[in-house]
Amino acid sequence: MDRSVILTASVISTVRCFRKIERRVNKVTHRLYSRSEERRLKKNNLTTLLYLVFLVVFVWANCGEATSALAQVPASRNQADALTEEFSFLINDLKVHHQGEDNTLNLTILLRYKANITKAEYPDFRWIAKDIETLLKNYPNADDYWELVNKRLTSLVLEKYPPVAKVTITIQVSPSSGVPYTRSSKVTRERMPPRRRMK
Repeated sequence: MDRSVILTASVISTVRCFRKIERRVNKVTHRLYSRSEERRLKKNNLTTLLYLVFLVVFVWANCGEATSALAQVPASRNQADALTEEFSFLINDLKVHHQGEDNTLNLTILLRYKANITKAEYPDFRWIAKDIETLLKNYPNADDYWELVNKRLTSLVLEKYPPVAKVTITIQVSPSSGVPYTRSSKVTRERMPPRRRMK
């Protein structure tokens, strides 16, 4: 509905309500006051009515401006502040010799980017995959548990790729001759926000 129509209806409703009250008051004042005093009261009532109409118009106008101002606030900033962006990829059937035997690994890598990342900052996931494969095939401590291996992988990703704010890597190890069980390790590492300097 148009704001001008609503405003007009509000003013008319206010005037009608005030007129009803005025008629009831006049019945009483007609008996209690002289004609001069009655005219003075009517004049005061008219002044009060004008103030009420002005108040209705003023409040309505300011409410409309406030609503319009809120409606004009760009949503893009709020959306950017609340945005969470993630990317994932898989490395399947990776053959790695570790813990004295050949293993088949399936890895799931989940990356969370920092807020408001620019187009130029997006890392090529193929580089990340290549770095992970290289570390696994040349891992220095052959006796480390898979949990320790995974910690090393997540640390590598955060150290080498600043746009990544958080990384989760799941390593699934297929059954082997030495360990006839499927097992997995899941590690999440998050970049710590910079500390504020004390003034």
